[in-house]
Amino acid sequence: MTAMQALKDLSAQTDKTQHSEYPETTVDRLSISVIGLGYVGVVTLGCLANLGFRMHGADVIEKKSNAVNAGRSTIDEEGLGDLLRDSVARGLVQASTDVKAAIRATDMTFLCVGTPESEDGGDNFDTIRDAARAVGEVLAEKDGYHVVVVRSSAPPGTTMNVVVPVLEEASGKSLNTGFGVCFNPQFFREGVAVADFYAPSKTVIGASDHRAAAMLASVYRLVDDRILMCNITAAEMVKYIDNVWHATKVTFSNEVGRLCKAVEIDSHEVMNIFVQDQKLNLSPYYLKPGFAFGGSCLPQEVRAIEDLAKNFQIQTPLFQSILKSNAMQIEEGLRMIRKFPGKRIGFLGVAFKCDSDDLRDSPALELMAALLN
Repeated sequence: MTAMQALKDLSAQTDKTQHSEYPETTVDRLSISVIGLGYVGVVTLGCLANLGFRMHGADVIEKKSNAVNAGRSTIDEEGLGDLLRDSVARGLVQASTDVKAAIRATDMTFLCVGTPESEDGGDNFDTIRDAARAVGEVLAEKDGYHVVVVRSSAPPGTTMNVVVPVLEEASGKSLNTGFGVCFNPQFFREGVAVADFYAPSKTVIGASDHRAAAMLASVYRLVDDRILMCNITAAEMVKYIDNVWHATKVTFSNEVGRLCKAVEIDSHEVMNIFVQDQKLNLSPYYLKPGFAFGGSCLPQEVRAIEDLAKNFQIQTPLFQSILKSNAMQIEEGLRMIRKFPGKRIGFLGVAFKCDSDDLRDSPALELMAALLN
């Protein structure tokens, strides 16, 4: 779907069933500020303005705010320039380098600042701390309830352990009293971000209280009636897991490609067949954390693929890590049980999975054997 098609289809998506736990909040007069006019920020600004929200953008780089005020996108993204031009003409968008003025003029603030990688591979929180401090200093002067929405990708715990303490200290107010906080991960694909905004794969909101959740849900309910509510740390984790899964899929496909090439098999033909299976291969099946896998097929065929790659001297580190990781799951079970020395341990089922009597490569039997030894 192109950005323009998404915009044409929007009218069919605005009358949606509401989440019963989070009643409708009036959004026709809601003003929203976006701090950070990079990729995530400017897409969020333009798309929400197109829905009729009064948007105030702010960025420390004047070139970005000037571009937005001129109705130009700061990034190359299909349809975004048209949205900004139209929204500026309708008086729904303004931008500046004055972060505090943008926050002061609005009811809700999206933090879309960068969290660049630090030298040790983690995230640098300096910019998001600065943004949170600016919000807090304005909240100290404002009456009424304000919602702060963290949109920046950040490790689990960042919102509650980094952003909230800064907000409370700078504002002199308490979470869920003077302000509420949400974490709202974005799942845009570069090049089709506008289309993804109006036809999202999912909308996830982690909120500190019901009021913040209701206000943000009312914004997104204009484009999505299946909003997924969770706690803030789960919302933060979902963003990371999504991207690791996407990276895993690319790596998996590339290892298939290298192996197929070595044995002179068309890897595209193999993968085209693979993706036809939406019952097991492309589905929620197997994607629930639990115990190790076993049985007659999975362990044997993973070993066979490892052996094939070895014989052809093909490096497949992802494939080669599977059995090692599976063994670690059994070791984790063993570690948990050993916390209770001298206790009698019962096993409810010893087959390799539920509703089966197959004991081949059963991880439960491996666990029992390890305990006996």
